[in-house]
Amino acid sequence: MNCSHRPTQCRNPSFVLTGPTHLAIALATCFFVLFLPGCGKKDEKQADTQALVMNGNFPVAEPALSNAVIRGDVADIQKIIGNGADINTRDALGRTPLHIAAFYGRVKIIELLIASGADVNAKDHTGMTPLHAAAVSGGRPSVQTLLDKQADIGARTEAGQTALHLSAATGQPRLTRLLIERGADPQKKDFDGHTPVYYAKKNYHPQTTATLEQAIAKKPPLPAVQK
Repeated sequence: MNCSHRPTQCRNPSFVLTGPTHLAIALATCFFVLFLPGCGKKDEKQADTQALVMNGNFPVAEPALSNAVIRGDVADIQKIIGNGADINTRDALGRTPLHIAAFYGRVKIIELLIASGADVNAKDHTGMTPLHAAAVSGGRPSVQTLLDKQADIGARTEAGQTALHLSAATGQPRLTRLLIERGADPQKKDFDGHTPVYYAKKNYHPQTTATLEQAIAKKPPLPAVQK
């Protein structure tokens, strides 16, 4: 079996985004398509789930709080939190409401959830944190907000990718620059041994590739190992 984990762009022409349910399914698709399954029974289960999602048949059973976040309904979010809902409740893919708010770039909701106790570094079933979700969506303001709230810029998915790997894979030069400015390592390798530059080139993103290469050129070399 070919065991690999590679980020790819979230594209599925069969989806028509016309409402919260379709958006939720599309979000699930992105989270699974980005990290293709590797080896073992767990990965076979992930592959089966991915097939359901790609066919549009995944049973999206969002918690009430997550549904409110998808709708962007701040008043309902405040009401649900006030009624004692678990701020870190999980959906079928292991995503918390903060993952979803980050993906949609809803900065005010991100701030509200974190102020209410949301785990800024919670991981879903693929190991993605809210920062990864924000990087996938291209939401620079949401990325900045999460980093200001102590999100781990070096957090890795189960495949070893950081938020910078994802911004590179999806061709976002401005977001890539922001992450580097905030301390992301442009030479960090994932568990397949690939750097962000590899994914930027593989997905034909010349501007993002140039941004990464410029950052690497400016980075001082590692000190020589003393023998």
